[in-house]
Amino acid sequence: MAEIIVMYPIQYQKYRDGINNLLVLLIGGIPIAMPTVLSVTMAIRSHRLSQQGALMKRMTAIEEMAGMNVLCSDKTGTLTLNKLSVDKNLIEVFTKGVNKDHVILLAARASRIENQDAVDAAIVGMLADSKEV
Repeated sequence: MAEIIVMYPIQYQKYRDGINNLLVLLIGGIPIAMPTVLSVTMAIRSHRLSQQGALMKRMTAIEEMAGMNVLCSDKTGTLTLNKLSVDKNLIEVFTKGVNKDHVILLAARASRIENQDAVDAAIVGMLADSKEV
């Protein structure tokens, strides 16, 4: 901007040429600066989250969590007992005509038993009869 305002009248050049040059520099500079800007922004956000007591292993976790709609977490038992469990009282059903047992059954059917995932194992463990899956 300073180049257009100051230098172009001094050199008796058209403002149109200066604006074109400025646009080329801006458009060319944005993709080059994006990784740096994103890294600095992520570092600032991760520092603020750490001040609030959040634990993270990777800075990209912030970006990944920003795309989530629902976060299922367990504050007690997972870290101290190393055992994940599902509390049936905390399940919320948002569809009429569906009860909590049906939600657990549908979640168990969507789970994979063979890969030994802790969340899937906890959900399947909620069933009275695991053959329902």
